[in-house]
Amino acid sequence: MARLCDTNLCSGCTACAAACPHDCITMVQDPEGFRRPKVDTVRCVECGLCAKVCPVLSAPDTHPIPDAFAARNKDNSVRELSTSGGVFTLLARHTLEQGGAVFGAAYDADFKVEHRMVETPEMLTTFRGAKYAQSDLGDTFRRVKEQLALGRKVLFSGTPCQVAGLRSYLGKEDPNLLLVDLVCHGVPSPAVWERYLAYKSEQISDGHRPITVNLRCKDSGWSTYSVDIRWPYGRNYLASNRQDPYIRAFVGDLCLRPSCHRCSCKGLTRCADITLGDYWGVWDQVPSMSDNKGTSIVLVHSEKALALWQELAPAMQTQQVDARRCMEQNPAALQSAKYDEENRSTFLHRYRDEDFSALVDELLPKPNAAGDLALRMAGKLKRLLKF
Repeated sequence: MARLCDTNLCSGCTACAAACPHDCITMVQDPEGFRRPKVDTVRCVECGLCAKVCPVLSAPDTHPIPDAFAARNKDNSVRELSTSGGVFTLLARHTLEQGGAVFGAAYDADFKVEHRMVETPEMLTTFRGAKYAQSDLGDTFRRVKEQLALGRKVLFSGTPCQVAGLRSYLGKEDPNLLLVDLVCHGVPSPAVWERYLAYKSEQISDGHRPITVNLRCKDSGWSTYSVDIRWPYGRNYLASNRQDPYIRAFVGDLCLRPSCHRCSCKGLTRCADITLGDYWGVWDQVPSMSDNKGTSIVLVHSEKALALWQELAPAMQTQQVDARRCMEQNPAALQSAKYDEENRSTFLHRYRDEDFSALVDELLPKPNAAGDLALRMAGKLKRLLKF
């Protein structure tokens, strides 16, 4: 029978399913809402390819300590709509300009998160913005391999475990492939995300589905972002990240995949070519790059990525920083999410049937609205004093 990694370490990266020559491994949803490999033991011929490509059982090689940069896209219209500094758009456009394909996470029509391939600059907008639920990779790994076999440039972006899975599945470096991973806190259950959207829709719009979702609205500032969801007939929801129950459940570690609490892909050395994230703490470390409109932290791991970075530099404002120091306020890059078995278990057993907000309030300390405002004002004053 196929040898799969321990259930609690499995990230659901799909490498085993993609590599199986007899298609006897499928990804099925478990009771917590996460996709996991399931083996058809009748069809399995025990070839061992699934174990060979599993990034948990056979971790891919990593690059040395990277060069690190604070970066902002000079095009403010792009940066305004991006999660942080708008760097990903530059990387993706460069790939498309060379006739390549870009793979990343996007919402489908029902705001479920899925990986897809785009081949035109106009479609890159679907990749912008944060998607705080684990994406459905489908057959993405096989499609990436097909595009590379055609000699095309390919950019794949995803969580560190997804990038590690693809790198392990492909088995070798490809000069035409650019792997971009993220500073990742962890991946929430898609089922929890769907329940939250249904809950908010019932509260605000009689169950109608939203027409837009923005989990990182920067109208109130990048460092004090808000959740902005809109429904038909002008019905809207706007809440600070510290008040919204879904963001609180996410950062409070109530609904993350078990492997996120024992992540093997954290650290400065990675198998990705480039790592992107929010440069939290830029206001202290590089105040000249801090305007509260979004600044990216960029880790450049490989030689081909460094060459590309130098080529794209004229389109950005950049400043090189110390790779270790820039992570002082970015612990998610280096440390796994905390594990509170009791709270996590309670939440995942009750969230489907109870009031979502009340359950989060019960399990996590509720932020004070006045304190939230005071924190925002103090942060704003601190940033102003830097100038």
